[in-house]
Amino acid sequence: MDELRLGSLLLEGGIVDEAGLERCLAIQTLTGNTRPIGRILIEQGLMDEPTLTRLLDLQKHRVQETRAKVPGQDLTSRSLLTAASANGASELVVSEGRSARIRVGPDWRQLSDQVLSGPEVWDFLRETMGSSVLETLAEQRFVAQPWRNEGIGYGSAFAFRQCEGVAVRLTFAPETVPTPASLGVPQVVLDTINHGKGLVLVVGERGIGRAAVLASLVHAAAADKSRYVVLVDDEPCELPTTGAMVVQRRFGHAAAQQAAALRSVVREDPDALVVGDVGNLEAFDTALRAAEGGRLVIGYIDAATTVNALTRVLNLYPVYELPRVRATLAAVLRVVFVRHLLPDLDHNGNVPVTELVVVDDVVREVVRRGELADISLLLRDEKRGAGHSLDRCMLDLLTAGVVRMEDVFARAEEKAWLLERTRNLETVAR
Repeated sequence: MDELRLGSLLLEGGIVDEAGLERCLAIQTLTGNTRPIGRILIEQGLMDEPTLTRLLDLQKHRVQETRAKVPGQDLTSRSLLTAASANGASELVVSEGRSARIRVGPDWRQLSDQVLSGPEVWDFLRETMGSSVLETLAEQRFVAQPWRNEGIGYGSAFAFRQCEGVAVRLTFAPETVPTPASLGVPQVVLDTINHGKGLVLVVGERGIGRAAVLASLVHAAAADKSRYVVLVDDEPCELPTTGAMVVQRRFGHAAAQQAAALRSVVREDPDALVVGDVGNLEAFDTALRAAEGGRLVIGYIDAATTVNALTRVLNLYPVYELPRVRATLAAVLRVVFVRHLLPDLDHNGNVPVTELVVVDDVVREVVRRGELADISLLLRDEKRGAGHSLDRCMLDLLTAGVVRMEDVFARAEEKAWLLERTRNLETVAR
């Protein structure tokens, strides 16, 4: 681990020479090894405070990457799964001709330096998906099923053929269902779910913990013991054992299968319906009609903002149907909750960043007319108290010293607005 020592980083970056470093190490030894080497370097005039801060950040990042990796001689399925789980991964990809990789928050990291061979990947597939998975994969070229390994975790496994051979992507479901507050879910979303009618649209991009958010909202919907709640999603979910009656339906991967499953569920007349993906026409239209019938519907869609999500929804329909769809959507939509993740101040974890639109009469009229860009303007009017924008949420986090300016600026929609409000702010960017 010599490459992780501060002295090695100093020499690597050409900040000090070996003679200067040896002199400072000698001073450290004479003082009983109680003083940090970085302090001594600054006192000796060999480095300034900002440089030390950057080097410590780099050292911390390299240590984190090293801990994430599995030794090349131990690439068994259990070792890979254990390491992925220990690093808080939401996904693990194992593929022939490539090194194993994990997704932690929005970022991808290498789990091993060694390129995986065919037999290693085949063994991984058999041990996680069953002994006959390779034969099935040879016939169908794609296999999807749940996986579970006691003591490590569970989730969904997707095996497929690629140019260099066989690959598998595993998703990790949360072992314990996080609380809505820990995920950044505003209280108004929970109040809407408790009210029990209309459409709640949850929006996010890949890698933000969709399964965790949906699991948390399923538990919130199940708090009312008188309800019958149905979750329609392929991802495994720890269903609540107290409160309402909750069941899960799986819909496969084709839109036709999903639409058929949703129509079947609606005929069961549930009080609350949670749909893991409403990003295609059949799924969204079924969810929309279910909400129109007086049910609570919580639907998830991949998008960056409220405006992006609603635009994507309306683009699913032919032009001649838009007046009807806009009118129905305006009538049943109750709240739109957008959630993303930003690296925290030290880049060792992630912080939820949210956008919230509470649908009042003004927003309802905007949706009915289809002038969706006006929603962004309404969110800037903070006196209305009907939600907040992503930029406002990030500005609050920046002011509180939770995130860095460079991360916020890269994500901001209105960069000029953000710069104007941070002009006199002592930022925490490093």
